Amino acid sequence: MKTQINDFVFTGILASHCVRDLQTRGLLRSPARTAEERREQDLFAPVPEAIRGGSIQMQRWYRILFVFENLVRDFIITRLAELDGEEWFDKRASATMKKKVGDRQKDEEKNQWHVGRNKQPIYYLDFGDLGLLITNHWKVFKDFFDNQAWIISRIQDAERTRDVIAHTNLLSSEEGERLEMYFRDFLRQIG
Repeated sequence: MKTQINDFVFTGILASHCVRDLQTRGLLRSPARTAEERREQDLFAPVPEAIRGGSIQMQRWYRILFVFENLVRDFIITRLAELDGEEWFDKRASATMKKKVGDRQKDEEKNQWHVGRNKQPIYYLDFGDLGLLITNHWKVFKDFFDNQAWIISRIQDAERTRDVIAHTNLLSSEEGERLEMYFRDFLRQIG
């Protein structure tokens, strides 16, 4: 009897592994709870396993990046708008930043078929520009950060990671964990 139970359990484990393997390869549809999940499964079924698996692996890192970068933007907007109101960008951005925003807005106007960015000018800047806004107006931000080098290094390193993610490359776990650590550090600093 013990042999039969062992055989049964072993067969079940093998079957479960085979089912997961077939689902991962797109040869067997995994149970979908919603219509959206079924549409997604159908859409990705013919895509090679390595690409599908990579997309799942990258979801977490993209979410952390999205929240981190937009939190930095929101933090800057909040601090500078407290002092300068809605005209904070015109008063605080460098000429280079204003030109970058203007060029990108003009490009969007030419391509009206494409939905544009958030209307706030800060959303047209690169992640690295956010660090410059902070250091260029250090008096406003110095109560939140020990020194300029700390925040600049975090943003520059995160921007390198961002470029990997934005160009749809796989990010190593080590780089992803570093991004998460910088995000957590930033959250602690702004309290």
